[in-house]
Amino acid sequence: MLGETGLLNGKKATTHHLALKLLQEKYPEILVLSDQKVVQDGNLISSGGVSSGINMALYIVEQILGQSAVERTAKTIEFSI
Repeated sequence: MLGETGLLNGKKATTHHLALKLLQEKYPEILVLSDQKVVQDGNLISSGGVSSGINMALYIVEQILGQSAVERTAKTIEFSI
């Protein structure tokens, strides 16, 4: 959806591994990174699939509240970091 809006033009992003080629072909203005689960470029953050959404959420927690909050959150949701 973000690709269609043009918000990612000229920015780095990622998506689910099965959609990487499609994203790059349909939106050549986007610098698609296939080797990262979470990508931040400016104020936009993308992730590479359902489970990577957890990584992205923990990344946002870290940016706002710090590493100790990430560790507590991961432990609470039983997610290995």
